[in-house]
Amino acid sequence: MPGNLARRSARKIAYRSGEIRSTVLPGGLRVLTEKMPGSRTFSVGAYVGVGSRNETSALHGASHFLEHVLFKGTPRRAAEEISAAIDAVGGDLNAYTAKEHTGFYARVLDVDADLAVDVLTDMIGSSLIRTPDVESERAVILDEIAMHADDPSESAQELLAATMFGEQGLGRPVIGSPASIAALDRRQVVGHWRRHYGPATTVIAAAGNVRHDHLVETLADLALPASRAPRGPKATRLPSRAEAKLVTRSRGTEQCSAVLGVPGPAVFDDRRYPVGLLSAIVGGGMSSRLFVEVRERRGLTYGIDAGETSFSDAGLWTTEWQCSPEALTEIVSVVRGVLSDVAADGVTEEELARAKGQLRGQTVLGYENPSARMGRLATSALLGDERTLPSVLERYEAVTADELQAEAASLFTQPLLLAVVGPRIDRRRVERLLRSAP
Repeated sequence: MPGNLARRSARKIAYRSGEIRSTVLPGGLRVLTEKMPGSRTFSVGAYVGVGSRNETSALHGASHFLEHVLFKGTPRRAAEEISAAIDAVGGDLNAYTAKEHTGFYARVLDVDADLAVDVLTDMIGSSLIRTPDVESERAVILDEIAMHADDPSESAQELLAATMFGEQGLGRPVIGSPASIAALDRRQVVGHWRRHYGPATTVIAAAGNVRHDHLVETLADLALPASRAPRGPKATRLPSRAEAKLVTRSRGTEQCSAVLGVPGPAVFDDRRYPVGLLSAIVGGGMSSRLFVEVRERRGLTYGIDAGETSFSDAGLWTTEWQCSPEALTEIVSVVRGVLSDVAADGVTEEELARAKGQLRGQTVLGYENPSARMGRLATSALLGDERTLPSVLERYEAVTADELQAEAASLFTQPLLLAVVGPRIDRRRVERLLRSAP
């Protein structure tokens, strides 16, 4: 059986991209498309290389605030007309803000492609951003912050990031804080728009039934607020930490939400390939080591998983779970034992083959639809990532068991950081466990 699994893992990767084309307009705006044969849909997005890590303390949350108010109306469309235009053709229109970019996107039938492009470019280039709109969205965002604060798992993730990265941009929540959002005014939000939304920092990407030349022609006269690219954020520096650490936040919940993490590789670090496979083996599903040990054999939690988060110059590897306060120390002990075993003894060939198959399948399935391919085109362009999906999959296939163990020995012997949100725990016992030899 293991041999069959290994041979199956080594088979040729079944991924085929459509025709990908790229054009850079005279002002610096990048236009990327992927034509997918047989598709009757059109997904288009405007992605801007600004996120929460570009903000100063005084502008914390400005990128997300701006994302909201760009939906509030232009000289050509009132707020309700923006959404109604896409709703009327059965499409989807949305946006999000991340730590290193902001994305606005629409998905429609191919016959409505011009409408989707017109709505998106009208929003990002011509929004009015009026004072009443800023004030109404301020209340909405404060409600959104409260909603996130009510989710203990999100609070634990934010607590870990804040402790890992400190006051740097990667350590602050994308959404802002109640104090920072209350202090932002229209002048600051408009200034953020005019500083960052320019041709040199913007990518328009589309996938599906796309006419590349027509899209380029449509965008030729697009005017964006910023005339030049702003200075990028400062390089991320991880505060030195010689020993394991526990950080907690009290919540009146029945369960603890816990996230255990260590620094991980950045986007272009070649270590991402063995680390990605390690994540699958250690906590990537119901057959992973942590799930089997913590859930199946001991019944200590409903679920536990592991994964990596990579930014342009830093990263995190984490495992997270929810449990009763009484179960926390035993779970921490089991997690440390599993990580130590992998660091010391590596993984089996069967585990490695299964992880490769898992990542291959998840990756290909994740990019089967035009919206996913559109998003990858845009975010890769913003990062300067020229790797193709087949080349990424081939690199995963090339990872050896020795390479995996070497990475595990490096990753899992770092001082552990544990963030816990929830009811009171036996803090001293958990701290001793984190700092003791496994």
